[in-house]
Amino acid sequence: MAALILAPQGASAQAPSPLGDAVTIVGPLQPGTTQMAWSYKGLEAGVDMFERRSPRLAPGALMRYQMPKGMLPPREKDGKLEDTTATIAVKGWSVPLPLAPDLSFVLPPNDRARSDGAYVVMSRRFPSGLYQHPIVSVRTPDLPQNVLRMGDLRLACEVQVRILKKDMLRERILLDAKSWFEKGPCEQDRMFDAPAPYNSITYTAGSRKQVMPASGKQLAFNAPLGDDKWPDDTLLTFELDGEPAPKPVAVPRPVQPPKPFNMPTDSQPAPLPLELLEPDLSRESLLYQDAEVIPATTHP
Repeated sequence: MAALILAPQGASAQAPSPLGDAVTIVGPLQPGTTQMAWSYKGLEAGVDMFERRSPRLAPGALMRYQMPKGMLPPREKDGKLEDTTATIAVKGWSVPLPLAPDLSFVLPPNDRARSDGAYVVMSRRFPSGLYQHPIVSVRTPDLPQNVLRMGDLRLACEVQVRILKKDMLRERILLDAKSWFEKGPCEQDRMFDAPAPYNSITYTAGSRKQVMPASGKQLAFNAPLGDDKWPDDTLLTFELDGEPAPKPVAVPRPVQPPKPFNMPTDSQPAPLPLELLEPDLSRESLLYQDAEVIPATTHP
């Protein structure tokens, strides 16, 4: 879930955290862009929240950080797009941070990064004036691609809020003040990205099921995180036109060549005048069982 969803309205164009000379910038900044860099301590606070809350909300689940929306495409160099890389860095040292093919990552423990105030620095950029944290992804293993679990969503929300409170002073004050007067942000309905385009969600909690159709093809959904009638083990199954989302792509069956067969020796085809035959109605075409012969004119 994007951090912008949790932050108060109007926080979508915040000034980035000032890095100054503390971070080793990866390459020169492009005009009109902002470095993608996040406090190691802030992301580590999210990992700590996950480890403390997962035994209750999402036992056995795994957490990854995914790239936020709004980042600029990779730069082009020598006619090809540059690879996206990440490092844990401060001025004077850096270590590479492995990225999965979808550009997600797991934050490794690093005592020096914690003590030196390091940052996770990406080779990609934000447009100038935009600053977003990575999206927290919590997922129970072995679930089908089109199925999410309510406890995983609740924990992802709590981790995202923890990062905001750790890294962003303004959001920490507003979120803490808001909790005095109403339910916290993870005790209300929250928008999440769907695993694939869908037009129907089935909520399943034990023997209880509820189908929630959507109007047209949707890419996001509103999860009732604060609704007690949907416990943490509730499964959300996304479908598109009655099939699991993403809808399977029909793979064309390979075309098998027609099998030849022997012509009966006691029944040879009657000779026809050449002017009644199409050029493709040769004797060879009659040797294939699946060939369809359509004469140009009706033969009496």
